Amino acid sequence: MTTVNNMISQILNEAHYAQSILKKLNEFRCGALFTDAVLCVGHEEFPCHKNVLAVSSPYFQAMFTSDLKESRESRINFNEISPRILELVIDYAYSGKIEINTSNAQDMLAAAHLFQYPAIVKLCEEFLLQQLHPSNCLGIEIFAQLHCCENLQAKAHQFVLENFTSVVESDEFLELPFERLQHYISIDHIDVRSEQTVYSAVKSWVEFDLENRQKYLSELLENVRLIYLDLKVLEVDSLICESEKCLSLIQDARLMQSFHETQPGKRRKSKQDMFIQPRPSTVAKDVVVVVGGISADGRPVSSMEMYDPHKEKWFSLADLPQPVTWCSVAVLSNCIYVAGGILDNKIISKVWKFDSVERRWHTVSPMLKARARHSAAIIGKIMYILGGVRFEGKMLNVETIECYNPKSNTWTAAGRTTSPRIESCVVPYNNTILEVGGLKGEDVVDKFLDIYCIVDDVIRPSGEQLTLPENIRFAKIVVINNVFYIIWEDLKKMIALNDKERTFKILPKMQDSRIYSGATVVNGKIYVTGGQINNKATNQVESYDPSTGEWMLEKPMIESRAVHGCVTLKMC
Repeated sequence: MTTVNNMISQILNEAHYAQSILKKLNEFRCGALFTDAVLCVGHEEFPCHKNVLAVSSPYFQAMFTSDLKESRESRINFNEISPRILELVIDYAYSGKIEINTSNAQDMLAAAHLFQYPAIVKLCEEFLLQQLHPSNCLGIEIFAQLHCCENLQAKAHQFVLENFTSVVESDEFLELPFERLQHYISIDHIDVRSEQTVYSAVKSWVEFDLENRQKYLSELLENVRLIYLDLKVLEVDSLICESEKCLSLIQDARLMQSFHETQPGKRRKSKQDMFIQPRPSTVAKDVVVVVGGISADGRPVSSMEMYDPHKEKWFSLADLPQPVTWCSVAVLSNCIYVAGGILDNKIISKVWKFDSVERRWHTVSPMLKARARHSAAIIGKIMYILGGVRFEGKMLNVETIECYNPKSNTWTAAGRTTSPRIESCVVPYNNTILEVGGLKGEDVVDKFLDIYCIVDDVIRPSGEQLTLPENIRFAKIVVINNVFYIIWEDLKKMIALNDKERTFKILPKMQDSRIYSGATVVNGKIYVTGGQINNKATNQVESYDPSTGEWMLEKPMIESRAVHGCVTLKMC
């Protein structure tokens, strides 16, 4: 109650009054009471109130207030919309509610765009963005362009480029107009592993309707980077042989191949001059790869993932052949080697190799001795295996070191360690191997960093041992520009050890303490992946940039894992 100029007044403000009025109007509509317009689609009719439609939509407001004939008539016909879609639009005008699903999203967006309901347009765009898939992204992009949905069109277009290898396998791709296909393959940043994917896509598209599309082949080939294909195969392709223009392009590409082989680094003008450089996606670049491990619920993890820092995205790779744990993981000649470990509760000597070009696993010769909880280091083109445990009636530390030569696919003995460790971390440096952390003998934790040197393919103690600031059990060590970065996983601590000055520098701590994580270096940054936080495997990833001295959270892995391999690999 208020008093103004000696007048007493009281205000009534019903919070849901407007909503109740609209609800009542909707009841009137459903009963065809007081309606003054009938929206018609075919034989179906929808009685409505002009004022409700006009207040909900600028389209209807203009229709009922202008000199258009619809402003004077009560029956209004619509031909390019389905009865069910129009019914949903009318329901929305009266209730503010609407349900979008896979069967009506595109038709609803078209109707909402026509009738000027921006909230529905936005909802449909967001829904279609969530549904983007290699099988439908081409159609969604064309649809979005037709209806002036710039954001949806841009996102769909980017999706096509990023998933081009899968998109070309879809039925939609084969139905593309020539101009759209030409547009896509002319773009530098379509994501393909090799130019062969682009050529195969062009060939499939032409052969799908050979009679009408063969005439486009030479124009399409002008956008294919032929210099990176096997031209001998193309020259005998029946499609190519039937076209003088295509043969001319092949010949020019052959000249370019020859020119670049004999005069690398120089440029030669040609019809395909702008396509001499490979597409960025076909150039191998360093990525983080995590292999195997143990999951949050204690199960062996067979999956393998790679992280592309440029795309800030994780991708799945081929699963391990078998669910082995506590193995060593190392990269030799850009192939991943998984050696030993525990499989079906047994310590094994098996070794697998992942070919980064084929993206397939192969079995290679087993180690001389079965071992688990060991480490691997690469010096030159030889892989060395150190430490670990074996089972001979009881668990024993492994003193022997062995090495693997991939050229001969053979293992040989390569010395002994003076004090064998389990679960240690090693890093190769010049012609030495540095080992830190883990356990020595009967569960002894120390603060020493052991250095081994290689003489005639045999590992020997260097006679030098560095003392760290404190004991280290759960350790990670990497090297960047002659500086060693040593991490106490469980304490979050990290120090830098300068090789020349042999001095320690305390660095910022990680954001989370963890154990059994992985660590590697990509593009000058240290990546720490997974591990156990509070005794449970995590998918969390942190990175440290020595140039800024800062730790940052990165995109999490697809799957949580600990006790896994973490390496750097060149992939495209």
